[in-house]
Amino acid sequence: MVILKTDNQQDTSIQAADEIIRANEATITKLSGDVDFLEKKNTDLEARYTALFKLNRLSQECNDLDTFYSEVHSTIASLMTAENFFIVLYDQTFDTIEFVYYIDEKDEKPEGIIDYQDLDGSFTNLVIESKQPLLLTPELEKQLFDNYKIKQFGTRGTDWLGVPLLQNGLVIGTITIQSYDEKIRYTDSDLHLLTFAAQHVVGAMLRLQDQQRLKNAVNARTKELMTQIREREKSELLQESLYRISELSTDIDLDIDTFYSKVHNIIGQLINARNFFIAKYDQENNMLHFSYCVDEHSADLVKDFKPRKLTNRYSELVLRRRETVLLSYQEMMSLYLAGETTKPQEDIHSWLGVPLIYSGKLLGVMVLQSYHYKTTYNQQDAELLNFVSNHVSAAIKRRELADFERRSHDLLEQQVKLRTLALEDEINHRKQAETLLKHTAAHDSLTGLANRNVFIDLLSHAIECSKRKSNFSFAVLFLDLDRFKIVNDSLGHHAGDILLKIIARELEKIVRAKDTVARLGGDEFVILIEDLDSNQEAFEVAKRITEFLKEPFTIDNQLVYTGTSIGISFSNERYNDANTMLRDADTAMYHAKDNGRGRYEVFDDSMHQKVQNALSLEADIREAIAWQEFIPYFQPIIQLSTLALKGFEALARWQSTKRGFVFPNDFIPLAEDTNLIEAIDMQIIEKSCQQLKYWQNELGCQDIYISCNLFSKQFFSTSLPQRIERVLINTGLAPYNLRVELTERALLENADIVHTNMQALKAMGVKILLDDFGTGYSSLGYLHRFPIDVLKIDRSFISNVHEHDNHRAIIRTIVDLAHNLNMSTVGEGIENLADAQLLQQMDCKYGQGYYFSKPMSPQHAADYIINKLK
Repeated sequence: MVILKTDNQQDTSIQAADEIIRANEATITKLSGDVDFLEKKNTDLEARYTALFKLNRLSQECNDLDTFYSEVHSTIASLMTAENFFIVLYDQTFDTIEFVYYIDEKDEKPEGIIDYQDLDGSFTNLVIESKQPLLLTPELEKQLFDNYKIKQFGTRGTDWLGVPLLQNGLVIGTITIQSYDEKIRYTDSDLHLLTFAAQHVVGAMLRLQDQQRLKNAVNARTKELMTQIREREKSELLQESLYRISELSTDIDLDIDTFYSKVHNIIGQLINARNFFIAKYDQENNMLHFSYCVDEHSADLVKDFKPRKLTNRYSELVLRRRETVLLSYQEMMSLYLAGETTKPQEDIHSWLGVPLIYSGKLLGVMVLQSYHYKTTYNQQDAELLNFVSNHVSAAIKRRELADFERRSHDLLEQQVKLRTLALEDEINHRKQAETLLKHTAAHDSLTGLANRNVFIDLLSHAIECSKRKSNFSFAVLFLDLDRFKIVNDSLGHHAGDILLKIIARELEKIVRAKDTVARLGGDEFVILIEDLDSNQEAFEVAKRITEFLKEPFTIDNQLVYTGTSIGISFSNERYNDANTMLRDADTAMYHAKDNGRGRYEVFDDSMHQKVQNALSLEADIREAIAWQEFIPYFQPIIQLSTLALKGFEALARWQSTKRGFVFPNDFIPLAEDTNLIEAIDMQIIEKSCQQLKYWQNELGCQDIYISCNLFSKQFFSTSLPQRIERVLINTGLAPYNLRVELTERALLENADIVHTNMQALKAMGVKILLDDFGTGYSSLGYLHRFPIDVLKIDRSFISNVHEHDNHRAIIRTIVDLAHNLNMSTVGEGIENLADAQLLQQMDCKYGQGYYFSKPMSPQHAADYIINKLK
């Protein structure tokens, strides 16, 4: 059936079809726009990921930070217009900033490290303070400027775009681009893109900084090893040279001129010997004969080095003094002006001469001289030449004897008596050499005293005599010098050696002729006092020694104070061997040290029991470390101006399953002597960090820190930063919530390692406190050198400070010093309100002590925090 539509129906159908076509066309147009948008978005994403990949790759590809910063600029410039670009690093601890990379078409790069406050009100400070990205348009800049939020630094531009570099929520720097062109404007999309890039710059930058630190450490170690290798090679060369000199002296076929030439050649391998001569001393005729000479400034060696009567020239000075003489031209002029020598040649720069002595007889002089400033002889050269001269003297003497024997063959009958005398002389020399060898084997090389082996033999003999003779009595005195290490550290080992020699000579004068003084090593001496009529004789000797060593010594024009602690053990039938008796005297000496030094103690059985108790305590400490028995107690650190709680010092306590509660004074000294304190320190740090993290989660005290003590030797280990970092990672505590305390003693040894460890901890975010300041060396040198944040004023100055004017002066000096060095101060041992108020008036910022609270268990410390937070 066919249905015919009317005209109206046909018009309606056509209209509907047109509307459908228009709708489809609109849909197609929208889909086309979406495709373009998606393609653009995909292109942006590809650019971002390409930049991310390149940024992550930079720390592996770049060899140094400067190249890295330049590549960062290049990468960001590939994403947006960045003709003006700079990177700033911010040090929160010292409150400083540094422009490590700077490209700007208008302004010059700010040089060096800049105090953060000097750029107060700058765009960069605004980003650092807010920790947020900032897109600064001219409109926003005017608004901030009108509201005094910013100041004008540098040339005014169009748009300024800066983002922070964040590490663990802390700002460590910024990245900035800016435009001076109205045609180059930045958008929020640019801001997001730069923020996105900055997140990955931080990781790559830190990895590269770590690589640089590792490289520096490796270079330092390599340098140290190379020094050791050079010293070993030098020692081997010296041994080889001495052997060659010895060989030359036995080669009787070698004529004397060739012999001297070869000696010159051997010495020239050790020291610069371009100008060299050997002169023989004729004592009978008071003449000097030049046996061998080489001189680059002499036109006629025969004339310039002809034999001469002894005068007052420099070779004769060596002969008169019978010792090595090292002179610069200025020193030679001083001797001339003093009338001791003739005027030196104007072209001489450095002069070194040593006497040639064999068996106490002066044979002549050996001299090196330099005419050029590049060759200057030093004390090490002098010591080396003096050492070699002994062997040269022996070689010359042996050569003389060999020549004499060879000539004697021609005149055998006439020279029999002379040959016999020569042989007798040789025998005497050998006997003297044997005597010298025996003496060397039995005596200390530095002081000339008997050594340990000889002393043990003598003591063993005395013990045997006492067993045979009931009335034979004797004593052993064991001496240890007080503060000897301070002399070595402050004046050097040379001064320490001089002090030991002086004391050795005086000890031999103090004791009786039949007594024996020996040096065991270091600063330890022992005395055997035999055939005593009464114990009082030994006490008198000990008193004279202690009184003598209380007096100061003058070394290198400086007064040196020392002292001694003496242990005495008397002969007893229970002693069967020398080592036991010597051990007991040593034990008594340590009791003398513990009881105040500068005194003597007599050994008794209670001391032996004390030693046994110490051994038992040491075993229990080792067990307690394994069983995790050491726990932290917490003493609050208070801000004096507001009485607000700022942190806790963690103090080690021992809850022993065997001994019960053990007080610190009963176990810490022994733990330090046995190096067990290092394991205890790490237990206390880990448990303290765990406890503070728990309080943060439960009580919300996010700003409180924990301060833990570290034994000085901890800082001598290169693994310390890694161990601290591992504790922070395991406990989840942020580095800025941890402080470490060390004493001044740690700064006096292994300074390079200590400085490296402190820098690593600082880079990690851990602050460093110097404990007990004012009681040690208190040297300004290490305060400048080492990155210290806080000085803790020792309690000995704080206790009742309001009653002691001199203590107030010391504290004020320490506080002013700390302020000038941008350090904070903590007063320890505050026990009353008056002390607390006085410290606050002197601008000491923080305090701790019994006035605020004694050290508390973790439970009581939690209650303390809750009360402070109310």
